[in-house]
Amino acid sequence: MKSENTSDSNSAKRHKSVLRKLTERLASGVALAAAFFVTTPASAQLASIEALLPDAGIAGNGLVFVFFVGAFSFAMWSATWLIRERRALDDSHRMLSLELADLKARHERAEALLDAPDQRVVVWDGEENPPTCRGALVSTSGTPSESADFVAFGTWMAPNSAQSFDHAIQRLRSSAEAFEMPIETRNGNILEAQGRAFGSHAFVRFLSLTGDRAALALLESQYTSLMATTDTMRTLLEAVPMPVWLRDREEGLTWANPAYVKSIDTADLAQAVASNQHLLDAGDRNRVSEQLHGAHDADGNAAARTTFQKRLHATMAGDRRTVDVTVIEHDGGQAGLAVDMSEVEQVQSDLRRTLQGHAQTLDQLATAVAIFDAGQKLAFHNQALADLWALAPGFLDSAPSNAAFFNELRDSDRIANQPDWAKWRGELLAVHHATEPAEHFWHLPDGRSLRVIANPHRQGGVTWVFENITEQLEMESRYIAMTQVQGETLDHLGEAIAVFASDGRLKLSNPALQELWHLEDEQVAADTPIAEVARYCGEKLAEDGTVDEPGQAESAMVWDELVTGVTGVTDSRDTIDGRLHLMEDRVLDYALVPLPNGQTLLSFADVSDSVSLEQTLLERNEALEAAQRLKNEFLEHVSYEFRAPLTNIKGFAEILQGGAFGPLNEKQAEYIDHIASSSGVLHTLVDNLLDLATMDAGALELDLEQLDLADTLEAARSAVMPALKDRGLALEINVEDDTRFVGDSDQIQKILGNLLQNASRFSPKGGTIRLDGVTSGDDVVIRIADEGPGIPAEIRDTIFERFSSSAVRSHKRGAGLGLAVAKALCGLHGGALELDSAVEEGATFICRLPIRHDAEASQPMLSAAE
Repeated sequence: MKSENTSDSNSAKRHKSVLRKLTERLASGVALAAAFFVTTPASAQLASIEALLPDAGIAGNGLVFVFFVGAFSFAMWSATWLIRERRALDDSHRMLSLELADLKARHERAEALLDAPDQRVVVWDGEENPPTCRGALVSTSGTPSESADFVAFGTWMAPNSAQSFDHAIQRLRSSAEAFEMPIETRNGNILEAQGRAFGSHAFVRFLSLTGDRAALALLESQYTSLMATTDTMRTLLEAVPMPVWLRDREEGLTWANPAYVKSIDTADLAQAVASNQHLLDAGDRNRVSEQLHGAHDADGNAAARTTFQKRLHATMAGDRRTVDVTVIEHDGGQAGLAVDMSEVEQVQSDLRRTLQGHAQTLDQLATAVAIFDAGQKLAFHNQALADLWALAPGFLDSAPSNAAFFNELRDSDRIANQPDWAKWRGELLAVHHATEPAEHFWHLPDGRSLRVIANPHRQGGVTWVFENITEQLEMESRYIAMTQVQGETLDHLGEAIAVFASDGRLKLSNPALQELWHLEDEQVAADTPIAEVARYCGEKLAEDGTVDEPGQAESAMVWDELVTGVTGVTDSRDTIDGRLHLMEDRVLDYALVPLPNGQTLLSFADVSDSVSLEQTLLERNEALEAAQRLKNEFLEHVSYEFRAPLTNIKGFAEILQGGAFGPLNEKQAEYIDHIASSSGVLHTLVDNLLDLATMDAGALELDLEQLDLADTLEAARSAVMPALKDRGLALEINVEDDTRFVGDSDQIQKILGNLLQNASRFSPKGGTIRLDGVTSGDDVVIRIADEGPGIPAEIRDTIFERFSSSAVRSHKRGAGLGLAVAKALCGLHGGALELDSAVEEGATFICRLPIRHDAEASQPMLSAAE
């Protein structure tokens, strides 16, 4: 409005200026014409006219008169027009003055409206210009007073109001969409915002509300917030996997989330509401009602309780589940929530069993363990702790504190008394507030030494481990003494020894090396490169003249190979050995052996005397081979001769065990059991010896037939089940159905019997043996796994050798033939028997047998069994 008034005023000023200039020019023209005719003589006027009109044929006086009349007429007409325009300009000026006065009045009223108290107007002029503010709100409205802070609406409006206001402003400025809306400030006050658009301008007026309007706006804001919260809660409850429901005062279902609908096996919420199905059983619902409505106060009056919480059982989606049910009572009815705790109960049960298992495991350890809880009370101790300290009976079971435990150790003279006992004990107990384990070494009055480890728990508490290292220290002392003995032994060895580091420099050598190669002390000093040692040896051989030229040449070649083996960079470090002929009657054996940490051992042995005996040994080789054949024949003969008496002994023992000749007393029954057991073991040993002898002679032939894998494994289980039951072992079989292969049924049973007997021998009492059968390509793969202590790495390469037996995994040492026979029989079938080295616990043997028999591949694998 102000800009339009300014535009009209400027237009009027321009019109007045144009008319003023035109009037001035007309007046000056008329004045000049009049002056010309008044002051200029007639002859001069005529001359001037004739000059202007040289060709005119009109008489001079008449022309002057005509010209004068025309000029005078023009002057009169100009004066008349000027007077009329002046009058029009005056009328226009009066109209503009009236309009200007009206606009000023309107402007003053607009300014008064904009500056009215308790309101504020924000005006946007175009897209690029910043908004301007007029007016002010009361200080208690919660709005900033500065214009720059006021237009930052998000800083003083509540988040929901700021978001709605921002959307309304965008619609107002883009599409001139007016709005009226309540605005909530951050301090809880309510304002009314009115948005309007006019031309390129957008206006928003903020008004403070009072009285009923303020109360109504507050209610609208609270209703909007409540509806948003309700929608959010409904969305959340519909998304949670736990059943949630609402019921009215008559216990009719009014709403439930999808988890509830799914739990009661209905199609949708409408069907659930219509059928009014319950999640809880009738008995549990009665318990809920009794607790909510049947409680009584101290006077015996009924006192309603508004909350029910208890763990119940409910049928959810057809399964019986354990749920934590929470039901609340309110004016409109009830609201309930059921949390499925079945998996939690299962986890808790598993955790309890795991803790019990850990406790049993710790109780079996030889290392003493004591666990103190967050309150520094003894929560657990194993038997080894009681055996280690031998404290008064019942003391450990009384759950003493950590400090009392140490005091008891001191008072009973189990540990030495410290000069400052309180300080020493406080340093130990500080581990309860530490985050890293602590390690101590105690030397007890009785001469024992302990390694004490205190491991703090994250949730509070400490585990104390008391490891008796007395024997370890003794072993370390023995190791040091043994190292010294080995050093002395190395110095007195007849073989020449040299050890080189990873950089090829000499670390140690014995006197035999100097004596063999005639070296001086400085030539075998520490850190001497092997290339220098090789050069010294070559020079000494040439100087002494004890080696002929071929020997020197061969020595140089050998030393070059040894230098390369020590200093060369290769992917694998292999042993280099050979024989060096220095002269016709002087021969050296050399060996270059890789050691840990990149070191290398070089040894030379004078085998001249051994070479002279080689021929004699070759001559005796034939005699030894003949003796081997005789041994095999003897074993075969003895095995056949032993079988009949053993069969008789075993049969008579079984008859006596069966009570055919009357009952046996306890001692007799025990002896008969030992006889039967020993005869069975001896019978198996004889069978194994006979099988090996037969395979060595190449006389064992296979009776091949189609075999069913499941039937084969079941037959093996039937054969060993009595022995497994005696040891309290279980046998699990997992086999693929309809799997057939070609093999000798009796020999296959021997293979499986030997493997299962081996597994039962090393399985702990109550353990489980797994027997699996699957197909893999063209092979049948049978896996036998036990839960024993496993096979030590140092004997894994020899377990399939004949008479190879170890007592590491068992209290009894076997004959060492079962695995050798099993491997040989697998090879005879064209298969293989191997140990699964990837298994870390227990021992797993893998037997691979071809599904189709290959005559060329069915050769006994005697090389591994001999």
